[in-house]
Amino acid sequence: MIAYRPAMSVDRNFVTKAWLASWRDSNTAGMVSVDTWFEVMTPQVTARLSWPGVRTVVAYESTNTDHASNAYGFVVVDTEDAPPLVYFVYVKGPYRRSGVARGLLASVGISPTTRFNFVCSTPIVSQLERKIPMSK
Repeated sequence: MIAYRPAMSVDRNFVTKAWLASWRDSNTAGMVSVDTWFEVMTPQVTARLSWPGVRTVVAYESTNTDHASNAYGFVVVDTEDAPPLVYFVYVKGPYRRSGVARGLLASVGISPTTRFNFVCSTPIVSQLERKIPMSK
């Protein structure tokens, strides 16, 4: 059964690598060369994860107690801003389009039909625009 928990230190590597690998080829990733992407962006993402008000929530399989392997995905948000900032949402490929992302947003108090700002968009997000009509 899918459950949601605040990210733990064991999740940091998963969150950072998945965020960077998924976002690297996006139009919103800026002009950082692919050759230096991880070198340049890893410190940026790591720093953002530690900013005041920024929190990460992980969707995980509650029947698997190994926190290093039980994650379905994560959301990184700052809900102290109005509207909230969604930095990134990631769901592992096999679990996409099964409600995990919607559950992650709900776990941080964001409805896909209410206004929020999406910071690091990917091509998948543009395919889902009808499901998140108020995101900017």
